[in-house]
Amino acid sequence: MQKTYVGGIQALRLLACLFVVFQHVVFFTCYFKGLDYRPYLMINFGRLGVSLFFVISGYVMGLCLDQGGQFLWQRVSRVYPPYWLAIGLSWLLLVPLGIDWTFDFWSALLLPTYQGNNSYRIPYWTLCYEMAFYALLYVLILLKISRRGVFVFCAGWLLAIAAVDAYKVRGNIDAPEVFALIAQPGWYILLSPYCIFFAAGLFASLMNVKISNNIPSVYLGVAAICIWGVSNGIAFSSPAPLFIFQSISFIFLIEASKKIDFPNAIVRLGDYSYGIYLAHMIIIVAVLAIMKANGVQMRFAAIFSILLLCALVGGCVFGWLEYKLHNRFVRQLFKVDVKRV
Repeated sequence: MQKTYVGGIQALRLLACLFVVFQHVVFFTCYFKGLDYRPYLMINFGRLGVSLFFVISGYVMGLCLDQGGQFLWQRVSRVYPPYWLAIGLSWLLLVPLGIDWTFDFWSALLLPTYQGNNSYRIPYWTLCYEMAFYALLYVLILLKISRRGVFVFCAGWLLAIAAVDAYKVRGNIDAPEVFALIAQPGWYILLSPYCIFFAAGLFASLMNVKISNNIPSVYLGVAAICIWGVSNGIAFSSPAPLFIFQSISFIFLIEASKKIDFPNAIVRLGDYSYGIYLAHMIIIVAVLAIMKANGVQMRFAAIFSILLLCALVGGCVFGWLEYKLHNRFVRQLFKVDVKRV
């Protein structure tokens, strides 16, 4: 069961990563061709992928609360070195092509911000959320809060986020200005609607509900799709209600994935998903810069195919490299216990 569980989590991480890659490939293809991207992205695959990533993080961290003092170190050692390696890749590929590039320590440390450093071409705003969530859990661990206490805290956290959202109506999350405001909320990051996904995943993990053991995975999968589809079709005035419904959908999807024995190739690609996520946009921007002189007359499908292939192949190479370096760095140099999840 442990192998299946880990395989399911890694498969979902791969799925979330592919959603984000697809979103960015379509967006940059449209940008290159001078087209409006919205007709091509009626579904916001990027938000779908990021939200799924966040729910998975919340769910998995609920299983890691007994790591004690190692908890934060394991999170830091997994997040920062690959991210810094990706910043180096960004400099190496983009600067020689004449693309504006600026380094700053605030972004390198993944501190909450109101204005991100877009020159890296890394969607690192999600990592700012991840690190804020890990820091919050680490405080609870240091305070020796019981799992039941964390469960109660999690419920209160969800309530606080929903209350703030109710009093500060932001509008449609798909509007660029609303997304920018929520993606980079500064020091209010733990009360941002996006934290609903972390809290919901953690909440579900701590509940440890056994009823899903008696429900076939296909039923859970259909329920997940239905909940997501219905909620996605409702024009909510603010993101929190939408995110709550979609969190439930993703929790059902996690439960369904735990019952499926995925092929080893998919599980392995799931291991590389973090690296793919970090590197894919850098590669897309670099390829477009190279194609700028001769690619304008190319068909949309050709540009899309080239960008998708380069992003996936290059992302997998980077993912494989950072995963190997991470395991060697953590296991051999610092002798800490590393779990795939």
